[in-house]
Order: sequence, then structure tokens, then C-alpha cells
Amino acid sequence: MKPNVSLLKKMTISTLLIGAASVPMLTQAAVTLLVDDHIKVTAINGQEVQQSAFQPLTKKFTLDPGQHAITAKYDRLYNLRRDEHDYLRSGNVSVTAELADNQTYRLTMPNQPEEYTAAKEYAKRPTLAVQQNNTVIASQQGMAGSQGGLLSGLGKALGGVFGGADDAELQNQRAIAALGQPSVASQSNTNAGTVATTNQTMSMGSSANTLDQFMQIWLQATPAEREKMRQWMQK
Repeated sequence: MKPNVSLLKKMTISTLLIGAASVPMLTQAAVTLLVDDHIKVTAINGQEVQQSAFQPLTKKFTLDPGQHAITAKYDRLYNLRRDEHDYLRSGNVSVTAELADNQTYRLTMPNQPEEYTAAKEYAKRPTLAVQQNNTVIASQQGMAGSQGGLLSGLGKALGGVFGGADDAELQNQRAIAALGQPSVASQSNTNAGTVATTNQTMSMGSSANTLDQFMQIWLQATPAEREKMRQWMQK
């Protein structure tokens, strides 16, 4: 009987240790973002997502819970007649959404047409959306040919924050700036499709001082506009 009692004690201790070890795993919840077909994610939370043109597009990302800014393109190859091909790509479109821990979401571009001619028109202004259980929780339509020139009008630039054909990382940062609240900065591992986020404070309130406002304009400016600002400051 004694050996049996000793074995029972060992099994009990092992069970307790396994249970204790599993507790941190339960508290480390994450968000799963699944990406639909013909969508190429180009930036998340201010950081570029690099994907090789010769490899399949990343279809799954693991994120920390919280606010996220996601930038993506419509990306589709059409095989036409006589061995001809056409690669349809849209400008970058950014959408922001609050994602809860231990939940699964889908990044979609609703109403994608199958017919080639219709797809060419769709690529000019696709809509990027975040869905959960077939319910859209956030969406944004792209703006064809939008560069958003700050020096030609700040209002026009803000109107083009979420869509256009400019740099993915810069546009994603603009989307974060437009939130009007503390933003998130990220480090991405594109091989594993994983993005971890940490909080980074950005002043966006109406009470921001002149320096804060200038920094905000600088963040939203294009490289050409920043060069003009440098020339102006040197005068």
C-alpha cells in the first residue's frame, strides 16, 4: 500500500504543477486577425509589414488586445486570354478598430467582384473592413489617387488620411494620428504573422501647444512637404 500512496502523492503534485503552469497561459490572451483573399497587409500600428512578391500573402496575424491601425491593399492577379495577365493593386487603405482579447476577427474587402472589368474599377476605391461574426465593426473606403497635400490645405490632407497610394507606413501613422487619442507602436514578425503592441503617448487634444501642433503636421506631411518645411525654417 505504501508504494501506491507514494505514487498517488507524486501524481497529485504533478497535477498541481501542471495546473499552476497553465494559469499564466490563460491570462496571456491574444487577438487573432484572419485576412481574406486578395488582401495584402502593408502596415500595422505604424510599422511596415514586409511580404515578398514571390511568397503567398500572410493570412493570419496575432495581435495584442487594444486599438489597432491596419493598412492594406487590394491585390489580385487575373489570368486573361492568350496567356495574358493583369496584376490589380489598389492604393493603401487604413482602418482602425478596437480588438478585444481572446477574440477572432477578419480583415475583409467586401463586395469584391469576380469579373475582370469590374475588378479594375473596384481596385480604384476598395473598402477595407474589420469583421467579427459577419458583423462589420470598422470600415474605410480608399480614395483614388489621394496624396493629401498639407501645404495645399490641411483640411484636404486630413480628408485623405485613410486612403490613397502613398507610403504604407506613413499612411498608417497618419491613421494613428487621426485617432485623437494615445496611439500604439508595434514590432512585427512577418514570418510568424505576429504583431505585438505597446502604448506610446501622442498629444492630439485641442489644448495642444504650438510645438505639439507642428509635430502633428510634420507627422502627416509627405516627404516633399517636409523638405519645404526645412527650407522655410532655414530662412
